[in-house]
Amino acid sequence: MRGEKRWPERVLNRSGESGRPQAGKVYTVLFIPAARERMKRFDISHRFMIALWGGGGVLFALSIVFAGVALYLLRKEDRMVHLAQQSQSQKQEIVRIYGRMQEIRTRLLLLAHEEKKIRMILSSTPDSGSDTLLGEGGGEPPRLAPSVLIQKGPEGMSELMNEMDNQMLALRSGVSREESSLVSLRSDIRREQEKWAITPSIWPVHGILTSGFGWRNSPFGVGRDFHPGIDIAGPTGVPVVAPAGGTVESAGWDQGYGKSIRILHGNGIETLFGHLDSVAVSPGERVVRGEVIGYLGNTGLSTGPHLHYEILKYNHPVNPTRYIIDY
Repeated sequence: MRGEKRWPERVLNRSGESGRPQAGKVYTVLFIPAARERMKRFDISHRFMIALWGGGGVLFALSIVFAGVALYLLRKEDRMVHLAQQSQSQKQEIVRIYGRMQEIRTRLLLLAHEEKKIRMILSSTPDSGSDTLLGEGGGEPPRLAPSVLIQKGPEGMSELMNEMDNQMLALRSGVSREESSLVSLRSDIRREQEKWAITPSIWPVHGILTSGFGWRNSPFGVGRDFHPGIDIAGPTGVPVVAPAGGTVESAGWDQGYGKSIRILHGNGIETLFGHLDSVAVSPGERVVRGEVIGYLGNTGLSTGPHLHYEILKYNHPVNPTRYIIDY
């Protein structure tokens, strides 16, 4: 028909040959170029299309799998980095704790040393085992520093943890021993305080020491005699105080010492105050160190106002100046 545009036979026939029957389902792709250029044709079989789509699906599935694996590995890597940082932080904390344990050990040893010095002053016997405060074999530092042991890996970490266990057990044992020893020391100190409270350690009156303890020329001009105390001269009426706590045994007149006072302090110690002008206590009365018990005078066999002060230990006179510490 005139005027009707006809396509070439090879275009209309999918098989590519005029009049030949189709061998199978085929897909034809035409590329129509601009004018004066030949048209391009590509025939694609049905099987190839299926294979193409299948391959694309496989590639898509593999890409999803690979993406999932990559995401998993990234997350695992982040987790490993976090665990490594956490492990490093824990190692540093272990080193810090070990250092604190060493500080506690050092302070405990210093405390034990101070306790020994106090016991030496008190002449107190330490408890058995106090010389091995941290136990047998305990408390010694490791052969290597903790930071070095940690760098050795699991073996070094195991060695450090064992050392810390030993240190902890030693510290626990040391603290227990020290607690027991301090309880004993507290009892000793209390006993010494009680002993100190009854020890005549201060001057009963302040004045001039006119006669010491021991043999002397008789103040009455007849040969030599033994003076069982000390004489302290001063104005009449000066207060005389108790040099330690105790119980007044007697307070009144004595033929030789005139108005006098005797105080029993305990532990075999007794004090005597003679030639008083007057007394201010009564027999059986409890007195404490520094309490006024009478007033200096010139009664009895005396050549002038003074205090005769005497200390007896189990009824034997001793030198009072050996007890006085407030010179």
